[in-house]
Amino acid sequence: IAFILCEVYIVINGGSILPGESILKTIGLILLTTATSSAMVAFIVTFFKSQNAFTSFSTVLGTLIGFLTGIYIPVGSLPDSVQLVVKLFPISHAAVLFRQVFMEVPMAESFTGAPVALVEDFKLTLGVVFSYGDSIMDSWVHLVVLGVSFIFFLLLAIWRFKIKKNSI
Repeated sequence: IAFILCEVYIVINGGSILPGESILKTIGLILLTTATSSAMVAFIVTFFKSQNAFTSFSTVLGTLIGFLTGIYIPVGSLPDSVQLVVKLFPISHAAVLFRQVFMEVPMAESFTGAPVALVEDFKLTLGVVFSYGDSIMDSWVHLVVLGVSFIFFLLLAIWRFKIKKNSI
């Protein structure tokens, strides 16, 4: 629903709707990201004994996610050690994929004829791509990180729920 409302808002304000292929990619990313996030939260929930504790933690986590996904501060402007933490956080890989889909057409239009080094620096600074050393991470790697994270945290959550059930 939020995606549809955003697209409507963009069109009403003179922008273009995403191409069909990008809409399908976005829907797939929404589903994968939601599944991964839900599995992570399901695992985290198993450690809380009260709603108040979880609510407090959620507030802190929400703020932290804004930093770890490059929403508040561009990833490329963070120190290298913090960038490494960002790259280890699974949901930041979803943010990269969303940026790639949403920025593909505008970047192609804006950077026509621009030097490749300038475009790559822009992408690295804004977190449109992640690099490890001199290599840029391919999109499929981000998808694998999200898929493996989903399975890993889902299995951990199931394990923790079984432990809690048996201890009651």
